[in-house]
Amino acid sequence: MNKKVFIVLLLVVFMLAQFSMASAAAVSGDASITSIPAFLPLKQNLDVEWAVSGMPAAGTKYLLMWGREYPSATYDVADCKQVEMLTGLTDASGAFAYDFIGTNIVFSMSDGDVFEFTLTVDTDTCAGAPVLPAGNSVMGTVTIDNQTPAVWGGNPPSLSAANVMDHTVACNTFEYWAVASDRYGLGADETYSGLVSWGETINGTFAPTPPIGKAQDTLSWVYTFPSTASGQWTFYIHPKDGANNSGLIPKIYRLTLPIEPQELEDCATFSDVSGHADEVYIRYLATLGLINGFADGTFGPDATLTRAEAATLFEISNGYDTTSLPASAPAGCEFTDVAASDWFAGWVWQACADGFMNGVGGGLFDPNNLLTRGQVVTIMNNVANTTPSGGYLNTNSIVNNLWNHFIIKPILTASFTDVAVGAYYAEPVIQAYGWGVADATSDTTFSPDQPVTRGEFAKMLYRALSRVG
Repeated sequence: MNKKVFIVLLLVVFMLAQFSMASAAAVSGDASITSIPAFLPLKQNLDVEWAVSGMPAAGTKYLLMWGREYPSATYDVADCKQVEMLTGLTDASGAFAYDFIGTNIVFSMSDGDVFEFTLTVDTDTCAGAPVLPAGNSVMGTVTIDNQTPAVWGGNPPSLSAANVMDHTVACNTFEYWAVASDRYGLGADETYSGLVSWGETINGTFAPTPPIGKAQDTLSWVYTFPSTASGQWTFYIHPKDGANNSGLIPKIYRLTLPIEPQELEDCATFSDVSGHADEVYIRYLATLGLINGFADGTFGPDATLTRAEAATLFEISNGYDTTSLPASAPAGCEFTDVAASDWFAGWVWQACADGFMNGVGGGLFDPNNLLTRGQVVTIMNNVANTTPSGGYLNTNSIVNNLWNHFIIKPILTASFTDVAVGAYYAEPVIQAYGWGVADATSDTTFSPDQPVTRGEFAKMLYRALSRVG
């Protein structure tokens, strides 16, 4: 080809390109994203609702959507999508699925990333030469949340070796419970959508749905079998988060298991527990023979516990009774304030020998002092790091199966202002709260030095002994 002709052709192409670029122009109008999901699973289309008003009626306009990963300073035409061709309209609205495939964005998408989106109205298409939106133009954002909620839960305590899906209950009123989090194992600065549903499924009457927290919470589902209940009964949960993520396998508590006669019998009760927040735990454990009330028929759910009483209750759960307790203090468990004639002596000595409870220093056990919330969870932590002799502590329970920070991290997390790093109860509090065994007293406090009530203790023990599968 003649060199002169070639140069002329180059000039023509350049001029046409310049004309094409110059022909693109922003169109006046008020474009806006009216609805955009806050969270999105990885590499799925983004469903966006849009509206535009005040455009000139004449001519053909193109509504364009732009995306970029935060904190990019500019938009890229490679990430532009044509939403609509508008002819003869001053106002319009609709919905659009922004397809990430074919954009630069799809290659950089990863869990926790934030993406920004905006709209422009132009005389040209994305394939042409549209006017890039300003760098500070952001009409909506979305965060990639590909994190499936983590969940663990507990069946009512039982000595049965049956699989939890074939596990019957001891009496007609019981609690199935679970803890779940959408940010399990993630950094504090990573934002995720949080639970929106427990995905409960049951083949019978269901209690009101419990509240769901933004990022993590506890399901407490109390059920009472009516005396007329019969046939098979199933309950399971399948938690889902705000980005519509859910695990592949639901958490099954009971699967097509026929109701047995003992499950319709009323649980043991006391004259002062009806309607109490801890009633279900008190009555269920009393039915199992793990706790007792007083001679006058009361339980005293709001009364306090002593350290000697706690030693007794933990060793009953460990399968001991008065006939199997030591008659004298084992080596290393001689306390000057525990005499062989004391009713609690054998229980204290056994709790010490098992490594569940220690003295308070100076050769003292302090048996009559009140048990605190920090001490309760510390005892449970000791149980989790020893080998229980038997009973309910030696089952496939929360305290004996999950409560071991060297294997699995707790599901729930919190920063308590009253739990100092290095305190003897610091790690036990993390475990107890994290597995749903012990409640916080507020969003920021655990109150570890507060005496535990008998009702609170019953709830903690019920949860700690709950079966997992």
